[in-house]
Amino acid sequence: MESHVGCYETGSLDFFGPLCVVACYVDQKDEKELNELGLDKEMSTNDIEKIGKILKDKLTYSLLLLDNSHYNQYVKEGQKLSCIKAKLYNQAVTNVMQKVAMKVDKKVVNQFVSPKTYYNYLKSEVIVVKDLSFEQKGEEQYFAIMCSSILSKYAFYQYFNNMSRSLKVKLPRGNTSSVVDHVAVSIAKKYGKKMLLKVTKTNMTNYKRIKDVI
Repeated sequence: MESHVGCYETGSLDFFGPLCVVACYVDQKDEKELNELGLDKEMSTNDIEKIGKILKDKLTYSLLLLDNSHYNQYVKEGQKLSCIKAKLYNQAVTNVMQKVAMKVDKKVVNQFVSPKTYYNYLKSEVIVVKDLSFEQKGEEQYFAIMCSSILSKYAFYQYFNNMSRSLKVKLPRGNTSSVVDHVAVSIAKKYGKKMLLKVTKTNMTNYKRIKDVI
């Protein structure tokens, strides 16, 4: 394994909660220890929280957490999810490269748009990391993407659980079940419609459905 940087995102498929993007650097010397941790993309929430605590103290990484209020503002300005993600990926990788402060030849991200579209989104950015490798299922091939996945999920869970406690309701994950819509309606009735701008993603079809109900 060569030393490399990877990037991953959690939260874009969840109606409730933030977008968490993490980029991290994995050195060759980390391979043995990471293997011993038994990293797996199907890990339980408990395992992610346990291993996340280890990785955040061990690896050089950057976490960018976009809360719902700011996410919805970008959407209101006309930005697509893929554009928002591209900008966060680029910033997170840039941050890690600056922290590492040495040349890293391999920089990989999970592909969510074509490279051409990705870089087109970044044409107005001051700093753009150009030499990325775009991979399908990169977490299965690269430790840095797997570790970024764990760290982004770890951060998402912490924020998501704090949201649940603050709202005094058990928030559901995802965006497809009827439970998600039901909980959103109950939050709007209890705290007012504006609360949804702070805890949900308004560009999802869930929001369009529940607006009529509310």
